[in-house]
Amino acid sequence: MKLNVMIMSGSEDGTTLTYDPSQGDGQSAEDAWQISIGRKEENDLCLRNDTYVSRFHAFIIWKNNRWWLQDCDSTNGTFIENAQDFFDDQPIKGTIGIEEEQLFRVGRTWLRIQVIE
Repeated sequence: MKLNVMIMSGSEDGTTLTYDPSQGDGQSAEDAWQISIGRKEENDLCLRNDTYVSRFHAFIIWKNNRWWLQDCDSTNGTFIENAQDFFDDQPIKGTIGIEEEQLFRVGRTWLRIQVIE
């Protein structure tokens, strides 16, 4: 399984990044795989041009056969698309489940994930 992360706004709008755990992308634990998001170069997905993104902002996690989004106590929050209100204006707390193709925002950058089997 590979993961595409599409940047949907900002200076990198339209960029698609592919992550493959079999190629050493991300971090693997015994029961999970994760991609780090933040402004620092050490992150798997570095959003250096968005000053609203924290140095270590969030994780996209594959665990228990589903995707999760975890905020890392970021300054400006992590947000997800809400089916009823379209965009929820309240930041997530901790870890929340997300679906493939669901939009989410870190800082001021909107992102979307897509799995490649």
